[in-house]
Amino acid sequence: MDESVTLLDPDGRPATKRQFTAGDGLRLSVGLPAGRRLASARLRLAAADGSVQTIQPALQSDAGDKALDGNGAVSLRWATADWGEERAVVGLTLVADSPPPRNGLRARLFNHGNWLPVMPLDTLPTGSRQSFPPQSASRLNAEMLIEGKVGDTATGVLVPGPLSIKQFSIHLSQQPCGLTVAIDDEAPFFTADGPLPLTPIEVGGLVRALNRYRNDHPHATSVPLQIRCAGQQAFVVSDFEAHPETLPPPTTPDEPSTPPNTPRPGERAWLPDGQGSTNLARLCDGRHAAAIVLPPLEGGVLSSVALRLRPLGRTNHGRLLIHLANGTVPQEPALLTIDFELIVDEPAASVPVWLTACLPEPQPLTDQSWWLVCRMNEGAVLWYADPDRPPRVTDSRYQSVDGPWLPLDGPGEAPWLQLRVGILDAILATA
Repeated sequence: MDESVTLLDPDGRPATKRQFTAGDGLRLSVGLPAGRRLASARLRLAAADGSVQTIQPALQSDAGDKALDGNGAVSLRWATADWGEERAVVGLTLVADSPPPRNGLRARLFNHGNWLPVMPLDTLPTGSRQSFPPQSASRLNAEMLIEGKVGDTATGVLVPGPLSIKQFSIHLSQQPCGLTVAIDDEAPFFTADGPLPLTPIEVGGLVRALNRYRNDHPHATSVPLQIRCAGQQAFVVSDFEAHPETLPPPTTPDEPSTPPNTPRPGERAWLPDGQGSTNLARLCDGRHAAAIVLPPLEGGVLSSVALRLRPLGRTNHGRLLIHLANGTVPQEPALLTIDFELIVDEPAASVPVWLTACLPEPQPLTDQSWWLVCRMNEGAVLWYADPDRPPRVTDSRYQSVDGPWLPLDGPGEAPWLQLRVGILDAILATA
């Protein structure tokens, strides 16, 4: 059964199905099982209230600053209403005083430094409330339109001109605007597209953001989730669910966790020893692997391998995998897998050691190139590299997560991961 993943409010209470405001920022906490990444996560948010508020803001206009409440009329060519914060605009009412037979207005909304037309139509009639889908804005500009004339003949075409206005009202929904979701104080990984709707929407990119924080803070048991809105309009945490990745099955007691570390009698070295440099190494951990590529064996069968490693944790469990080569990648599945364990009391004081692994049975690898890959299940090790690759070593590679296998970039122009290969004569192996 999955260990629970929780979403809690700042007071430590479950956040699901509850209302919040986030004008000053809201810090929720996602509780995770220790040491576990997430396979999936879903958070959905919705506006808590869709009711409409009508305001009659002070206007900036070609006639100066004005306030229209229906008790007086002012001749205007244009007027701009500013309500001071980003809100969901859903309608406009502009009433003309004794209007000419045909008139209207062209409306634009200001948001994030841009003036944009009201959608879906920016040319609207006067005299009654005009409604449109919720749109985020902090200002609205209206350009007055009257019927144009040629001489004394009306053209039926609306053109900019003065209009006597006695009422100018803006209709605002209580839906939150400018909603963003971020990890702690980082840049947002999710931004809502316009006002938050009443129907729940999913916060995209959540599982990736949570796992990235877990990778950067491997011992953390909670992730700070920061939600912000442009104002104090309320929203609802509609639902939240998340599931940790499945744990690998435990190792059975019958499988040895540490390989034999004594070479077989009669073994001989197939590779020359490197320089023993300890300055450059390749990391092997849960997200990184390293490998060395070798040609077919000559004059014997593979009996043992030894890698020059330095443990970085107290307990380090890994696997050595032998693959046949498939072009420029290792062929799956592995031909052979050997588990190993390195335990140290003080990782900071650890030194490089030769980890020797004897194969359960000698392997003839005489017909095809092969790969020796080091992967870690727990902890981490450094696999040290040397310059001046021997002729019998084809290449050395490293891999991040499930990315491509890339060649080493040092030391020297022909680097190789330090390795010893023990082989037996075919007759001795059979015996």
